[in-house]
Amino acid sequence: MYTTTFYSFKGGVGRSMALVNAGVELARRKRRVLLVDFDLAAPGLDTFKALESIEPSLGIVDFVNSYLESGKSDDVNKYVSRCHTEDESEELWLMPVGGSKSQYADQFHHIDWMDLYSSKDGFLLLEDLKQQWKDWVQPDYVLIDSPSGHTDVGSICTRQVPDAVAIFYFPNAQNLRGVSRAVKEIRSERTNSEENEIQLHFIMSNVPDLDDEHQTLGRQLRAFKTELGLREEPLVVHHNDSLSLLSQAVFTKDRPNSRLTSEYKEIVDQIVCRKAMH
Repeated sequence: MYTTTFYSFKGGVGRSMALVNAGVELARRKRRVLLVDFDLAAPGLDTFKALESIEPSLGIVDFVNSYLESGKSDDVNKYVSRCHTEDESEELWLMPVGGSKSQYADQFHHIDWMDLYSSKDGFLLLEDLKQQWKDWVQPDYVLIDSPSGHTDVGSICTRQVPDAVAIFYFPNAQNLRGVSRAVKEIRSERTNSEENEIQLHFIMSNVPDLDDEHQTLGRQLRAFKTELGLREEPLVVHHNDSLSLLSQAVFTKDRPNSRLTSEYKEIVDQIVCRKAMH
């Protein structure tokens, strides 16, 4: 099982769309894939038609609240469901946020993540969840959609849970400041850990496809490389004006010859390559 968290400091960079496309592409390559919606404040993976579940399930919020009520970690099979795929040999699984539509806000805010970790063995709960993913779903890949910004949940997603973090950013000063802090925290975590280093993938996303006659993009690219200590060029996902994005089409499945598909596949290829080196 190889776990990659998809993270961005700011929203609007196409992080969730990239995650879904990557997950579907991995499944099409005959890998068993689990997608986990940890973006609890702004969930939505279950709205993608490509992730329509064969049977409904509970989710992350329900799993944690069950633990808070009972003091015991529940069986994960109640909280994960297999997605319907056109090719039945493809295995794509989803752990949504869960919760009831009418009471989700209350159920979400009921969880005090700091208290969970400081006094209720939250670290061990997440370690148990990871082990249950491995034992019950047996995925080759787990892709986690992290909340944006700097949050307690985001730290769990980027520092405790993953083998790798794919960091999406629009190349401006606001993102540079926020991403720099996140990267320092992740690198500090892997320095202090006895586990393998957390691998980092950098994806410059929603990039305008314009003539950079004044070298504006070039200057920003150099600033990010310097500040983040990048040895390689970041991957790039260009801005796309297709109306297919409104219907949340999965380009790697529905538009296999598009440039966006090619860019998503480059992300997948890099994740697969890093897993092979892990």
